[in-house]
Amino acid sequence: MRQIPPVFSRRQLFVLAGAAARMEAAEDDFWNSKPPAEWSAGDKYRLANHSPWANPVEGRHPNTSLRLPRSQGGGVTEPGPKGVVTWESAQPIRDALKTPLPRVFANFYVIGVDGIPLGNSYVGSLRRYTVLRSTGKPKWTVGAAVVRELIRNGAVYAFGFPKAAAPIVPDTGDVMFETEFGGWFIQAKFRPKEMLYHRQLAL
Repeated sequence: MRQIPPVFSRRQLFVLAGAAARMEAAEDDFWNSKPPAEWSAGDKYRLANHSPWANPVEGRHPNTSLRLPRSQGGGVTEPGPKGVVTWESAQPIRDALKTPLPRVFANFYVIGVDGIPLGNSYVGSLRRYTVLRSTGKPKWTVGAAVVRELIRNGAVYAFGFPKAAAPIVPDTGDVMFETEFGGWFIQAKFRPKEMLYHRQLAL
């Protein structure tokens, strides 16, 4: 005998949808639902490449707009190199990598660029072209005070910004990281309100 499926009220459907959304969010935010010892290799990869603390980026020519420029012949110019910008000093990133940052980065927010070739630039020159800025209120712009090359699977160029000069709270608004090297302009957006690790802002 076929069972008759239950009929749910509109309110019950909303409750079920909310529960499903919370379950999905819990799976998405595994860093808040599982201890670091239980993170899989896939979890760590995702955290370091596609998370509130890591943004995939593509280099673009410094003098072009965000839209793909078109050549005189009507074709799209060659796309820039792809990489990832990571908030290296954030605790979930350190918990995933299980390595400390160099002592020179004490009291600094540290942001790393991985995958973008250095080109003809040299590490010491990168600092002058690199800033961290707030797009909300209050607005501020801070230049990189320290730059170091970190070695993991490849070279990661890490930039340090004094915490005292870059006040960030969950409702700061978007924070932009911008740099230029290897002939490419790199920009990444971070949302502090999403960068919560066990309910604490993790930067």
